[in-house]
This record gives sequence, C-alpha cells and structure tokens, in this order.
Amino acid sequence: MNKQVPSTLIATLGSEAQVVTLTLDMLLSRGEPISRVNVLHTTAPDGPIALALERLRAEFAANPYPPPFEFLTTELRARHGPLADVDTVEGAEAAFIAIYRAVRVEKLAGRRVHFSLAGGRKTMSVFGMAAAQMLFDEGDRLWHLFSYGKLLQEKRMHAGPGESASLIEIPVILWSAVSPVLLADLSEIDDPFAAAERQRNLRLQESLEQARIFVMGSLSPAQRPVVELLVTESLSDAEIGERLSLSKRTVEHHLRDAYMLARDHWGLPVVNRTQLVALLHLYYTLKG
Repeated sequence: MNKQVPSTLIATLGSEAQVVTLTLDMLLSRGEPISRVNVLHTTAPDGPIALALERLRAEFAANPYPPPFEFLTTELRARHGPLADVDTVEGAEAAFIAIYRAVRVEKLAGRRVHFSLAGGRKTMSVFGMAAAQMLFDEGDRLWHLFSYGKLLQEKRMHAGPGESASLIEIPVILWSAVSPVLLADLSEIDDPFAAAERQRNLRLQESLEQARIFVMGSLSPAQRPVVELLVTESLSDAEIGERLSLSKRTVEHHLRDAYMLARDHWGLPVVNRTQLVALLHLYYTLKG
C-alpha cells in the first residue's frame, strides 16, 4: 500500500455513529494516512441519524486524531431540499449524484479513497459500489464493517481492550486501471448518469475499433467473407461454402484459423463459433 498518498475516508451513515469511528480506527491502525473523513447522510431532525451526527461531531471536536485532520459531513439533498430518506426515484438519483461527487472531489484532489458502506440504506451501499466501480483506481478501497458483543450493544465509538470489529474489503471491478476523473475526456463530468453514458460510448467505440482491427488486420482476404456470413447470417459451414463456392472443408479451415486468431487478438483462452459471433456481431451490424 502506498503510504505517501493522502487518504480520505468516505462513509455512509445510518443510525450507528460507531461504524465511522471503528472503521477509521482500524484503517489508521493499518498505517493508512487518512487525514480527512466525509460522512454522507440523510436528514431527519430529532431522529437516530441526527443523534449519530451529534455523536460524531462531538467525537471529532475533541481532536482524538493527529493533526492536520478534517471532519466533514455531506447532507444528501434533492431539488426540493434535504433528503429525509432514500425511498423515491428522485431521492435515489440525488443520493447517487452526491455519492459520486464526493468520491470525484477526492480523486480530482489526488487523494486515495477508502469508502465505508456499513451505514445507511442498502440503496446508498449500492450507489457507493457503483461510484467505486466508476471512479476508483487500483489504490482505492471499499469496506464493510461488522461489530460484535458489548461493543455493538453499547454502541461505543472505539473498541476497548480485548474487543474487536471486522473490517471486510469488498472487491471492486474497476471500469479503468486509472480513475476516469483523471482523464481529460471525463474530468469535467460531475453527473454519474452522464459519466456512465459517456463511458458506455467510449467502451462501445473501443469494442468496435478492436473488432475492426481484427477483421481488417488479422483476417486474410479469403477468411473475411467466410466470417462475415457466419456472423451476419448464422449459416452452417456447408451453406457458407455454397454461397461462396467453397468446399465445406475449406470453410472449416478458414473458421478454425479465425478462432485461433481471435483468441490471440482478444487474449482469450479459447474462442469457438458462438464466441466469435458475439465478438463481431455489433461490428457487422453497424458496418451494414
């Protein structure tokens, strides 16, 4: 782990304040250079979340962590005002945007992100995972926390002697090895829905370009019409041969070579008839 990059803990908050401090304590004990905490929360005056926020503010106001240390809270808001819950389409969209922007700000600042999903609605956890897939790079981490026994029952902010909690790392399948917010094409997009659409378009373009390079660069002039008829019309080897005035054996030979070339081009362990069609279907559909 890179100890030189400053780190931020982003945490969704439900009714239990301890999920934030326990997660922070465990990460700091592992040597993570966390100097900022941002707690994402809904708003319900006089409810359990408000009480959890009060506990956290009091805890961090006491300065238990080495300076410089910054404690932030981000209230989830929709067009009509603060969100009391994430239980409507508008509320869900607003929560996703807020979570995405919180991560994006840290990545644009060059900070490493630890994201805790232990608090709040399951919907917020889902959006946290989505934001991680979209924005994380190899140095960022997604976490869930379990606490036990009296530590959980008494809702204490820190574990005492002989007490422990479990911090579970959640695997993240990244969209890119480099956080997309650091790429010029996506650095100005702060709306996750727009960013997702842009990423889909970029992936589509990349997929089409890979297919074009394969067809025009890897396949021979004799192989191309054989592969095209297979992909576009799902013909049998005999039908392809009849259409192109080739023997069935020649068609089989061309396709066998095409499977091996596709395997090497896409770095796959094996490519068969069905997989070749799947790899090239969109290319030939748009080409036609």
